Amino acid sequence: MNKIVLSIVLWTLLVLAVVIGWLIVPASFWQYVFFLRVPIITGLLLFALPLIAKFLLPAMLKNLFVLRGIWQLAFTILGASAAGMAIILTSYIVLHNAPARFGITELAEIPKFWQYLLAIALAFPTWLTATDLSQEELKNKRWAGFLVGLLFSGCFLVAFEWTRTWLATNDFFNQSFIAFISLLAKHSTNGYIEPTTGELSADHLNAFAFFLVLFLVYLFIFIAFKPRPTSSQREAPALLYVMLLVSVASLFLGSFTFYFDYSRVAVLFFWLLISAGMYWLFKVDHFFELKEDTLKNKGTDPQLKDFRTVIHQRLQHQNSDKTLVVVCASGGGIQAAGWTTEVLTGLQNEELLGTSFTKAIGLISAVSGGSVGTMYYLDRFGSEGYPENTELEHIFDSATQDSLDATGWGLAYPDLWRIIALPIFPSIFTPTISDRGIALETDWQGEMKNPNQEKTLATWRSQILQGEIPIPIFNATLVEDGNRFLVTPMTFSESSEKKYLDFNRLYGDYDLDIVTAARLSATFPYVSPICCNDLHLKPKYHVADGGYFDNSGFVTVVEWLNEWLELKKELDIKRVLLLQINAFPQSSLNQEIEEHQGWFMATLGPLLALFKVRDPVLTTRNLTEVEMLQKQYPKEQVDIRYYSIFFPSQSEAPEFYSQEGQYQPPLSWKLTKKEKKAIKQGWEAIKDKKKIQELKKLWKEDWEMSSR
Repeated sequence: MNKIVLSIVLWTLLVLAVVIGWLIVPASFWQYVFFLRVPIITGLLLFALPLIAKFLLPAMLKNLFVLRGIWQLAFTILGASAAGMAIILTSYIVLHNAPARFGITELAEIPKFWQYLLAIALAFPTWLTATDLSQEELKNKRWAGFLVGLLFSGCFLVAFEWTRTWLATNDFFNQSFIAFISLLAKHSTNGYIEPTTGELSADHLNAFAFFLVLFLVYLFIFIAFKPRPTSSQREAPALLYVMLLVSVASLFLGSFTFYFDYSRVAVLFFWLLISAGMYWLFKVDHFFELKEDTLKNKGTDPQLKDFRTVIHQRLQHQNSDKTLVVVCASGGGIQAAGWTTEVLTGLQNEELLGTSFTKAIGLISAVSGGSVGTMYYLDRFGSEGYPENTELEHIFDSATQDSLDATGWGLAYPDLWRIIALPIFPSIFTPTISDRGIALETDWQGEMKNPNQEKTLATWRSQILQGEIPIPIFNATLVEDGNRFLVTPMTFSESSEKKYLDFNRLYGDYDLDIVTAARLSATFPYVSPICCNDLHLKPKYHVADGGYFDNSGFVTVVEWLNEWLELKKELDIKRVLLLQINAFPQSSLNQEIEEHQGWFMATLGPLLALFKVRDPVLTTRNLTEVEMLQKQYPKEQVDIRYYSIFFPSQSEAPEFYSQEGQYQPPLSWKLTKKEKKAIKQGWEAIKDKKKIQELKKLWKEDWEMSSR
């Protein structure tokens, strides 16, 4: 009862505070808040983003602020400074010119030096957070990066001041700009042109001069850091692109609202309307590229339906062809890519299962980040049916390379142009990298063993038919009907009764780059766009991340085993090892939980529940499916064993967490050096534990001995 009374009292006091504040604060204050809404929102975003990334959403955003070199840090300092200046210059347009344009109370003159102080205040959290979180990557070099960034910022401001002075003294520019404003704003030039002198307002002149200098920086970054399919290429940090987007949003939206507020036009609504109209008019969409199949074994080849022959050919690399390993690699961003490769290469170590294990892998069903790891794993396979030991470290390095910077470039250039109603610009200026999804593919291609030699599904078909690599399945989701889409060189869905489609059934006469196949499976929401085929083939499906349907890849495996383990299929397999690789720790009923309530649960609770329920449900379902398989196929017919390898939990490997602290696997496409090291240490922490040792005993002592 006391709690209820206290709640009522607090609620009443809060309401009274709001009402009294509204009555006491002058009306002009709220008017300025309204007209300053764009710089206020962008300013809060710039100021709060480092705090949100570091304290509220570290798993998703913290790695944005971890920079790999002094030049990345320097460019980030410059970008934050530019974003702060853009916000302040937009604010000054309103503060100094709103009285003339909107007839509100005039404020006292604000000294010019406050522009720079306020811009520094807005940029400072980004400066500090980026410098602090980059300590592990840069060590003491981060201070050199910080100082170079300040130097870049100083040069930027000098260029801005020089441009502003030149424009102010250029009569041709002033007359042209005044004529343009007079034509565009026939209803009223108040707030743009000084009534006493007839000259352009100094604040608009400042904003335009700033825009010109910012545009040159924007153009330089566009040319210098365009993604290329080369290993260890120079890249601007993703955080720089965020800063550019904040600057652009502040300048353009702030300028448009200042103009249209005079007529009470809702800028955001009409901008969305125009953007949607341009998308419809120019038929704008995001695409993946289908290629002409130039190899003889096209997707329509009947051999690609004959799993009995293909699996037999694959298992010829063993001493015995009676043991089949099927791997499921779950999703989870770059953490899943790294963990998938670390587990698979770790098990190949002769101290554990050895190359006989790798040669027995007949099929890998992967999702999202697991697909990326699988791509790099299979890319290094040799003709003997496994990757050489010298390649194992390269596999992990390729799978854990940063992909976020290339995505940032795609977002800040071709995708931004689409959003601001310039949909034909990407086809003119970036024809080979039309969006952030293609930028991501280009970056991945640079980490392949031979970056200049594109591998396609047709390339892998040849290797599969020769038994050199397992059958890969990159699980994706079809948006239009919600069914699974299997991006794989083999043909799985001959019949229309199947509850899924595969690549060969939809596009059997065409080919697809492997990096594109992985990207379709790993269309992580908003990081890469949902897309459709570029040839407008019917039905025109859009493809999304495979994790929407099944984040474990297990459903595909169970359906395939149910079909091909039947005696009439003559697959003639005596032992099946089902290996599930999970990129995150196994959830436990006894683990500590983070408590949320009230507003958080009312707004974000449904999304949190959707995310949290996925892994426990999948784990339970997979165990049930395995039990059903084992009942359907008695041990005397097929010995089916199931092992799941999770990233270690604190209860499973307390010594790992004592070294790493409360390690939280990231949910982004960027890993720090510490996180890469943690993946390796996580494997070291569990490889001698009971589950892996049981797997070793099964493989080395039971199955290998019985097959001789």
